[in-house]
Amino acid sequence: MNINIFTKEFRENFFSNHFGKNYCHKPSLIKNLERIMNLEILDKMLSITNIWNNKNFLMVLDQQRLNFKEYSNINLDVTGNNYRPSPEKVQNLVSKGASIILNDIEKHNPQLLNIANELQHFTQGRCQGNLYFSMASHKAFGPHFDLHDVFAIHFEGEKVWNIYENIEKNPINHPVFTIDSNERIKRAGKLIEQVTLKPGDLLYIPRGQYHDALASKNGAIHIAFGLTYFKPIDLMGVLWERFILNDFMRKDIKLNSSKIELKEELTRFSKEIESIINSEDALKILENNLKNWPYEIQEYTVKDLVSKGIEYQVSSFVRLEKKDQNIYLSSDKNRVLVPDEYSNITEYIMKKNSITFKELKSEFKNINENVIQKCLDNLQSMKVIN
Repeated sequence: MNINIFTKEFRENFFSNHFGKNYCHKPSLIKNLERIMNLEILDKMLSITNIWNNKNFLMVLDQQRLNFKEYSNINLDVTGNNYRPSPEKVQNLVSKGASIILNDIEKHNPQLLNIANELQHFTQGRCQGNLYFSMASHKAFGPHFDLHDVFAIHFEGEKVWNIYENIEKNPINHPVFTIDSNERIKRAGKLIEQVTLKPGDLLYIPRGQYHDALASKNGAIHIAFGLTYFKPIDLMGVLWERFILNDFMRKDIKLNSSKIELKEELTRFSKEIESIINSEDALKILENNLKNWPYEIQEYTVKDLVSKGIEYQVSSFVRLEKKDQNIYLSSDKNRVLVPDEYSNITEYIMKKNSITFKELKSEFKNINENVIQKCLDNLQSMKVIN
């Protein structure tokens, strides 16, 4: 299903007025979302119990995260004892107002994967989608900020989002940005707007913007697509090996160094860092990391492989020779006569780098399929193809 979120008009307005700056609410931006996610689809996904675990299936009740064992059972399978969410326990907690959070939800839904991919192309970021299912009047989280940009797409019910005035500057996943709930309430500042999301609405919240949300109707579903971007601090990690290869970086600093000597060490340290950072090698590494920063989202095409059949690689160490109206397969050690019934097929194959049964069947319509397959089997046993 193709969705048209990012029209030219939306792109121009979004990047000039909102991206990385302030929130953006676009009502009724996306149509027919009920075909991608709704309560029925959610039930079906939850029922695939073997894909859920304590990493991707979370529950929260009135701003308190529940222990996974409170809503799971031991599931005996061939891998041993594994805890899986219990439908009975989960639904009992939901009836009391608990929220369900499903992390990496896009990995289990091709249409959500398509949205994630579109967001990656749109922003050049890395995308992860987390689903939030909420009951009315029970808040999962108080005022907080995220470490990434959020594109919240609403699918079912209604939810009121509170947007607060303050924004933490460039927070990252580090203990220094771990703030308790009381401190977050203080730092969030004044409420500047309330936004009610309905199916088809999009809400963009930049990294660091304080916000919270509360379902106004039972069974509210939204998916928060989080987008992260490459940062200068990430460059330090990818250049780490260059620092290791630098002789100065590996040398010892004398324990009894004077202040003058220590200043000299810092001056040299600064020059060596500058040399590494300003090198062509560093520039190429940065360019390559920016290019490959979005996740490569791939889908399986097993159906195409089935119709195409096995693809055989033709050996480059075997050659075809013709002599006295016969053809031979030759290598440095052996020479084998090709039977007449396989000669045309073999000659065709040896002109290729790879071959499939389907291609041969199409090329030699007048030859019995069994003969073609027998020829392939013989060539494979001789390691002419593999």
